[in-house]
Amino acid sequence: MPSRFTAAPWMAALLCPILVGCAPVQDFLDRSVPDLESVSQLNPADRVDRDDPFAGSPAEDYGEGFPVPEAEAVGSFTREQVEWSYAHTQELLEAVYLNQDAVFGEDNSELTGLLTGQTLEWYLDNLSNEDFELNSRHLPFNLTPGTAEPVGDEVRVDGWMRAEAARDDQGWDYLSVVTEYTIVHPVARPGHPVSTRLVTSHFGEVGFYEAGGEELEAAPMWARSVAPVHCLDEYTFTPLYDDEQPRGERARGLREDPYDRESLEDLEGCGAVKDT
Repeated sequence: MPSRFTAAPWMAALLCPILVGCAPVQDFLDRSVPDLESVSQLNPADRVDRDDPFAGSPAEDYGEGFPVPEAEAVGSFTREQVEWSYAHTQELLEAVYLNQDAVFGEDNSELTGLLTGQTLEWYLDNLSNEDFELNSRHLPFNLTPGTAEPVGDEVRVDGWMRAEAARDDQGWDYLSVVTEYTIVHPVARPGHPVSTRLVTSHFGEVGFYEAGGEELEAAPMWARSVAPVHCLDEYTFTPLYDDEQPRGERARGLREDPYDRESLEDLEGCGAVKDT
């Protein structure tokens, strides 16, 4: 995984968003070359069943979408504010991970339309930031154009969100909707019978700050790891298919289970993962 990216402070009085793009890749050095007599006529790098893209993976038991918990009052925030914050968090996650125009086409207009106030100002101002780590393009989840197309129309999701009262480093109280998810996209290389399942581990929160009256302003603050992808210093993620050698930073360490969020949460650098 590339090292952590920290966004520039977009509002002095608020907690600055932490935007992380982590990209663990499969460790090719651990793989043995298959015996030629055992290779069938099917392409061994075509790992996804087009009729059942999640077959044989933990994602078989995952659901679709980001369900919203039942809202209750939290600290000084009313039940109605918590309910709205849950719904808005759900919209943000859907815009980032479930909108195919965003994931495969870098059209992040749906996400941009959900940002307001100084969050939106920070996002737009830093799209052209020359400092790679401070650029706001780490906020969306975009695949490198031309490297992947969806297999089927389903994305499987497992995880949860919860609301809690929080205080930032500047002493401001806010409503934190903590989010932790595994998101699975079956993808194929365009025009080729080569495919894989991209597994994204998402961690973080959406901070909701009072913007006057009952209104709240949302500040996404999250991190992610994605596998299998090439470990490259880029804003997008480039899938690593089984017929390729990895480019960029080499994977290190023991091979982690990409579906085990707990094992991936604190990883740094470019970590190796097992098959997805």
